[in-house]
Amino acid sequence: MSRPTRKIAGAEVSAMGVGAMSFAEFYGPTTEENSWAVLDAAMELGVTHIDTSNVYGMGRSEEAIGAYLRRNGAAREVFHIATKAGISKDAAGNRCFDNSPEHLEAELDRSLSRMGIEAVDLFYVHRREEARPIEEVTATLVALRDKGKIKGFGFSEIAPASLRRG
Repeated sequence: MSRPTRKIAGAEVSAMGVGAMSFAEFYGPTTEENSWAVLDAAMELGVTHIDTSNVYGMGRSEEAIGAYLRRNGAAREVFHIATKAGISKDAAGNRCFDNSPEHLEAELDRSLSRMGIEAVDLFYVHRREEARPIEEVTATLVALRDKGKIKGFGFSEIAPASLRRG
């Protein structure tokens, strides 16, 4: 049976993906084994797109995915992995947005380390830092792609006018 697909960041992926926020107990208690069972089921069903973020459980979601990839070497060839960065905390501990080149690359490096991979298939800015020009953020993402750390990039929750400028 043929499954619907979509083209994302130059790759053909399943039209349905796995959102891995639940791997970090966002929706209730879970275990790494539960997360792995979801990934096993995804592979069996032909679901190839996995979406996570550095802030899901402060890295726990990415750690669960990384442990799965280490346990199941073939999974990296199957899964198209997307992760995000750009949400941070200010000095007082309040949520803020940071799209600086330094922050995005440092968070990406931590994500790659947690997942045990050399590059993500899709890296996108989780939230846009309003004061930073979108053109600068796009240049940062292009530089990360040129370094081989990401294969494609995008923006999450961004205004169409900003996206057109980027």
